[in-house]
Amino acid sequence: MFLFVLCLFSGAGQKLWAQETLLEGKSPISTQAPVDFTADSLEHDKSGQVITAKGNVELVQAGYILKADKMTYNTGTDTVRAIGNVVLSHPEGDTYFADEFELKNQMKDGFVRGLHGLMADGSRFWAGEGERIAGMKIVMKEAAYTPCEPCKEDPSRPPVWQLRAGEVTHDKEEARIEYRDARFEAFGVPVAYTPYFAHPDGSVKRKSGFLVPSLVFDSYLGTGYAQEYYWDIAPDKDATIGALVSTDVNPVLNGEYRQRFENAEIKLNGSATYSDRTDRVSGREKAKDDSGRGHFFADGRWEINEKWRSGLRVEVASDDQYMNQYDISNEDVLESEVNVERFSGRDYAVARVMAFQDIRISERQVDQPAVLPEVEARFLGDPNQALGGRWSLGVSALGLQRGTDDQDMTRGTLEGGWRRRFVHASGLVSRLDLTARGDAYNVRDRDVATVGSGRNGKSSALRGFAQGHLQSSYPVVKNFEEAQFVVEPLAALTMGTDVNVSDRIPNEDSQDVYLDSLKLFEPNRFPGYDRVEDRGRATYGLRTGLYGDQGYYGEIFFGQSRRFDKKNNPFPEGSGLSDQDSDYVGQLSLGLGDYANLDYSFQLENANLASQRHEVDLQTSTGPLSTSTQYFYVNALKGTSLSESREQVRTSAHLRLHKNWAVGGSVRYDLGEDEGLRAASYGIDYIGQCVTLSAIAERTLTSDSSGDSDTKIMFRLGLKNLGEFETSGVSLGQSDE
Repeated sequence: MFLFVLCLFSGAGQKLWAQETLLEGKSPISTQAPVDFTADSLEHDKSGQVITAKGNVELVQAGYILKADKMTYNTGTDTVRAIGNVVLSHPEGDTYFADEFELKNQMKDGFVRGLHGLMADGSRFWAGEGERIAGMKIVMKEAAYTPCEPCKEDPSRPPVWQLRAGEVTHDKEEARIEYRDARFEAFGVPVAYTPYFAHPDGSVKRKSGFLVPSLVFDSYLGTGYAQEYYWDIAPDKDATIGALVSTDVNPVLNGEYRQRFENAEIKLNGSATYSDRTDRVSGREKAKDDSGRGHFFADGRWEINEKWRSGLRVEVASDDQYMNQYDISNEDVLESEVNVERFSGRDYAVARVMAFQDIRISERQVDQPAVLPEVEARFLGDPNQALGGRWSLGVSALGLQRGTDDQDMTRGTLEGGWRRRFVHASGLVSRLDLTARGDAYNVRDRDVATVGSGRNGKSSALRGFAQGHLQSSYPVVKNFEEAQFVVEPLAALTMGTDVNVSDRIPNEDSQDVYLDSLKLFEPNRFPGYDRVEDRGRATYGLRTGLYGDQGYYGEIFFGQSRRFDKKNNPFPEGSGLSDQDSDYVGQLSLGLGDYANLDYSFQLENANLASQRHEVDLQTSTGPLSTSTQYFYVNALKGTSLSESREQVRTSAHLRLHKNWAVGGSVRYDLGEDEGLRAASYGIDYIGQCVTLSAIAERTLTSDSSGDSDTKIMFRLGLKNLGEFETSGVSLGQSDE
C-alpha cells in the first residue's frame, strides 16, 4: 500500500545523489544535461573537503528542482546533506518536502526526517523518518498515505480515509514490501488492523504468495472463507491454487494454470468437491447422494503463422446446477470448441468441432448436437475484376451428431456468386447479385413420425439453386439552410429456380425466421443453409429522413414484398412471409442529440395490420436523469422453436441527486403468456473525491440456470489509487415460486 512512498523516496534519493555530485562537477545522469545552481553563498572549509551552500539554495536539472536552506557536500566521507525547508519538485508535478536528508557511501546509506509529499493527482503521504541501508533496504517509520483532499473549512481534520503503518520496509533484493502495525482509518478512526503483511514491490510484475482472501455469504453455501495462493512458476507460466471452506457445504478446491509459448497460450481452470445436493427441477426437489462435483474450463490459442491460427475452448460441468450453486458462471449453455482459421487478404476459412452442455433447468434443450465438424470458407475477388464486378466463392460443410437414436446429419454446400454496382447519371443506384449453389445431404436416424411408417430412417438428397437479385434506389435530396431532406424509394426484383421442399432435407439452421427492414431486401431471407427462398418476388419500400447539421435526425422506412407464385411458399406460418404478400415492416428513428434517441421497428400483418412484432429502444438524458427502455413483442412462429408469443419490457433509470449521490434501478417484466416480474435491481451510489460506495439489491425470478428465485445484495467500495473491493453477493435466500 505504501509502495509509491517507498519508490518515490528511493527515486528522490537517486535524483538528489545525482545533483550533489554536480557540486564536484560530475553527474552520473548525463554529462550533457545543463545545471542551474544558485545560492546566497558558497564556501569551502580549510581542508577543502566540505562544500557548503547557504541561503536559498536551488539546483535545477532536466526539470527537477531541489531547494533547501543549506546544503553541504563532504568529498572525504562522500556525504551530502540538505537542511531546512528541503523541497524536491519532479517535472511530472510531484513535490516532496523534508526537514533534513543525508546520503552517503555512494548513496547506499542515508536518512530523511520529516518527509511528506504532494503527488500530481492530489495524493499526500508522510513519514516521521526514513533510512536507507546498504543500498538495498529502505525503512520508513510512522508512515501514512491518503489521496483525499484536505477539508477546506478545517484542513487539520483527518481525511476521509488514510493508510498508516508503524514501520514499512522495502527490501529491494527480495522485491518485497513489509508492513508492521498497519491500519486503515476512516475519518481518523481505525477500522481495520493487521500486525503484519507483505506484497511484491513495483519492480516485479509477479511474485508467489497468498492473495487477498474473501468472505462468502450465500443461502446455499452458507458463510465461508475463500483463500488463494499465487505460484509464479516461471516467466512464461503461473498457477493459482485455492480453497473455499463454508458452513453448509464440503470444502471446494479450485485452481488455474496459465502458460505462454512463443506463438501460443493456454489457460486451464477448474474446481472440485465431493458432496450431496438437492436439485430443484421445475419447482420439485430431488435429493442426490454424495458424489464428485466440479467443473473444468480450458482456453488456448496458437498463432501458427501469419495466415493460420488455431483455438481451443473447453467448458464442462459435473451437473446442471453446480455452476450456479457455487457462483462460478451464469452461462446457460456450456460450449466446447476446437478450431483452425486461415486469413489471406479478403479470404477467410474456418474449421471447427463443437459440443454443448445445456445446464438450464427450465426449457431444457435435450437434443443439443455435437458439431463434427463445421467448415466455412469465403473467397472474394478484387473489385472490377470480373465484368466490372466482383466474384465470390463459398464452401460449407457441417456434421451434426446426436445421441444413439436421435437424428444425425451431414451437409456440404458449394456456392458461387457475382456482384456489380451501377450508378446512372440520373442518380439511380442499382446492385446486381447472381448466385449459383449446390447442396448435398445425408441424414441418419430420422424420426419415424417424420419420414412415415415403413420408410427407412436414412436418406440422401442433392439440391441445386440459382438466383438473380437486382436492387435499385433513387435518392432525392433537398438541402435547407441547416438540414437536409432525403426521399429514397427502393425496389428489388428477385428470381430463383424452383426448389421443392423435401422431407429428405431436415431443417436444422433455418427455423428462426424473422422479418425486419434490413432482412426485407435480402436475396434469401432464410437464416442458415437448410432452406432457400426460391422462385420470384418483388420487394418495394420507401425511406425518408430529415438530417440536421447539429446531429438531429428523423428517419422512416416502410416496405413489403410480393411473391409471384401463390403456392409452394417455403416459409412457416407466422413468419410474416408465408403469404403471397409479406407482412409490412417499418422502422422509425429519431435522434435529438444527447437528449433522446428512439428506434422503433415493427411488423404488421398484411391483411389487417395486426401486430406481429414490435421493438422499441428509447434512451433519454435530461440534466441529472437518464433513462433507458426496451420493449419487444414477437408473435409465435408455428413449426419453429418460438412456439409461443413473447412480450417483455425492460427499463432502467439513473438519477443524480447531488454531486456526490446517485440512485438507479432497473426492472424486467414479462408481458407474455406467463406474465410477471422477471428481474429487478436497485442501487445507491456515493461518489466522493477519493472514495466511492455502492449498494445494489437484485431480485431474479425463475432463473433458467437454477430454476430458483433469488435475492442478492452486493456492496462495492472504491478507494482512489488502491482499487475496488466488492462482495460476491450476499444471497438472502431462494424460493421455487
